[in-house]
Parts: sequence; C-alpha cells; structure tokens
Amino acid sequence: MLRGISLMIASSGILLAQDTGLARREYAQAVLAGLRGDAAGKARHEEAARIAHPTAIMLADRSAKRAIKAGDIKTASTLYRTLAEDRPDSLRAQFLYTDFLRSQSAEDDFALRLAVEKLEALQQKQPAHPEVLERLLRLYEQQGQRAKSEALYQNYLKQPQADPSVAELFSRILRDQDDAQSQEQLDRMYRERIEETPEDPNLARAASEHFRKTKRVPEAIALLEKHVKAAPSSLDMRVRLGILLLADKKEAAGEATLLAALAIDPSLFVAHQSLAKLYDQQKKPELARKHRSEMLKLRGGDASEFLEVAREFLNAKDAKAARILLEKACFDYPKDVDLLYLRAVATHLDAAESAKAPALFDEAEKLAKEPTRNPLYLRHAAESYWTAKQTEKAESRLRDAIKAYPATEKKESAAAIRLLASWWQQQNKNADAAKALLQRAEMLER
Repeated sequence: MLRGISLMIASSGILLAQDTGLARREYAQAVLAGLRGDAAGKARHEEAARIAHPTAIMLADRSAKRAIKAGDIKTASTLYRTLAEDRPDSLRAQFLYTDFLRSQSAEDDFALRLAVEKLEALQQKQPAHPEVLERLLRLYEQQGQRAKSEALYQNYLKQPQADPSVAELFSRILRDQDDAQSQEQLDRMYRERIEETPEDPNLARAASEHFRKTKRVPEAIALLEKHVKAAPSSLDMRVRLGILLLADKKEAAGEATLLAALAIDPSLFVAHQSLAKLYDQQKKPELARKHRSEMLKLRGGDASEFLEVAREFLNAKDAKAARILLEKACFDYPKDVDLLYLRAVATHLDAAESAKAPALFDEAEKLAKEPTRNPLYLRHAAESYWTAKQTEKAESRLRDAIKAYPATEKKESAAAIRLLASWWQQQNKNADAAKALLQRAEMLER
C-alpha cells in the first residue's frame, strides 16, 4: 500500500490544476474510512485528495508524514519543498519545510545549512516574527554560531514591536539564568510595555510572572494593579492579583480582591480555590466549606470529596447547602449509593424539600446491592417514611438502625429506641414492648 502511495506522489507532478471539489469528496471518503477503522483506505483517499489539491497544507503534511513513517525521506522532502515553493505566502508551509530539514540536520549538514538559509530569508521579510527568530536562533546555536545568535537577539530587542516575553525566551536560550545585564534589559522592556499598553492581559500576565519568578513579588503586584486599573473587566488578572497579594502576606487585600472578582463572576474557580485555602489556614471552616462547595459545583471532584463537604454542611446544620451540593454529586455519580443516601438525608432535613425524601430513599435502596447498615441513613429514612405515613417501612428501618448503632454510640442508639417506643405509643400498640424499650433506653443513657 505504501509503495502505491509513493508512486502516486511521484506521478502527481503532472497534475498542475487544482480540483478542490474532487479533493473535498476524496477527503470525505478518507474521514469515513477512518471512522470504519480502515487505515489503508483513509491513506489512499487522503492521497487522492492531495493530488487533486496539492497546495492544501494539511493534506501535504499528512502525505509527508506517511512517507517518513515508511522510511521514504526523499519523497517527504519533495513534498515539503514543493509545498513551500507553491505557498510562499504561508508561514506554516515554510515552517513545515524548515522543521523537516531541522529534523534531518543531526545526520545531514546540507539539511542544516539549507534550513538556516530558508529561515534567514524568512527573517529578512519577517524581522520580528518570534517563531522565525526562535527557529533561527536554535539553529545558530546548533551550528555553534554564538555571534550570530547574539546579533539576532540584540536586533530583536531594538524592534519597536519586540515582545518582552519572546525576548525572555531568547534570553533563556543564550544567557545564564542569573545574568544581570539580561535581567535588567528584560525588566526595562516589561516596565516600558506596561506603561505603553497597561490594558493588555497577556502582557500583564507575562510581566507579573517575570517578576514573581525572580522573587520580586511586590513589583509583580504593582504591575498587575496597573493592569487591573486600566482594564477593570480583566477578571482573570484580578484573581491573579489577589493570589499574589496572599503570597505577599497581604491577606486582607488579597481576600478583598478575590471576593470583588467573584461578586462580578461567581464561576471563577481559581478564586474559590484560593479563598478555600486561605480560610482553612485562618481556621474559618464555614467560609472554607462554602468555597470548597463552589469548587465542586464548578469543576466536579471525586465522590469522596462531595461526601466530605456535604457531611460538613450537615454537621453544621445547613441541610439546604448539603442537598444542593449532593444533587450535583448525584448527577456526576448517579450510581454511587452513599451519595444517593446522603442526598436523601439532606433532602429530608431540608424542610422546604423534605416531602421528596421518601422517593429518594427508595431510589438509593433499589440501587444498593445489599441493604445498608449505616445507622444514619436508616434513622433518617425511618423518619422520612413516618412523616409520609408509611409506618411499616418507617418502623422496619428504625429497628434496623437500632441494630446497626455501634456500642460506642449509646446516646444515638437510646434516642432511636425512644423514637420507636413513641411511635408505638402514638398508635396505641405494643404497650409492653414500648415500656421495655424505654427502660432499655434509660439503661443506655446511664
């Protein structure tokens, strides 16, 4: 099959006209072949599409990659060279060719020289294009041409449109990390660009990272403050500012900045994450729990994380918050029995929604492989069924709960026993048994 494709490639030069309609049809056939798992058919139709439309960059690239995989470097070189010649307007086409030459340069000095020549020609047309310059810089370094690398770097620094983040990348290639002159140049570039265009979020991010990584957090903060003032709607950078303020031990300012961002957009996950950590450190569990809950609602999490936070809400007597969180959890994990049971418990305890609880307990029971032995689930299920006047189910679950309580939970066990006795008394039945239950509860409470 690969030999056939190579023959098609070799003979395709005689077809000078572009037939884009045929190319589209052949490419559609290639997609269908791929969906059917027919790799040979996909390659055949893609090659036919390329022959019909030889200047299509994606198709030429795929054909060349197939040739490389087959070990046919000559054919791949021809494809990339022809594409670059036919598409002088496309930097992508030029990069595909020069990157191919670079990949061959380790064992082919001619390929290395040719790649340098092509990139130098591009650099004359695009004197400040970062992708052109980075490729050329790395090839100069590969050749050991440090003087050329340095000249290229210094020339870029003089360009009016020079990007300091690109200059920083070049600096990392050429200079030691602690090079004072290089750092001073970069510092000056970032400060000047922020003064010129403080509203640019990409620039603000890069500048703040530059100063943060070089352990000058106050200056990183100052640059972000200029940006946020110039672009109040830049919420991601406002969140970043809040995080840096927290890192600089300015907790009140950081907290206020993050809360202000959330007031505008409550879906800012990183702001919730940072505040949750802050409140954990400050021993403010209620606030930490609130933001952890929002994180789970926004991004999801493990079932165990949902259970942990929901139980914290229930322990804090906030059944509504637990229920809302557990509804999200059960949507993500519809077959997790613990989540289903705890959702039913939270719904039962949420007065506004408690009428829905019996059906939710039924759902959890149906999905469970075996009856639950969790006394918390059983006790609340019993209460829920009792409220719904399903007395037999209520009594059955409460008896199961009483049996399930461990010996260490005497108080809870006694309360469940008293509840069962009170139900019997309300129904005027099992009078002697109810009296015995009350005596047993008294024994446990001593």
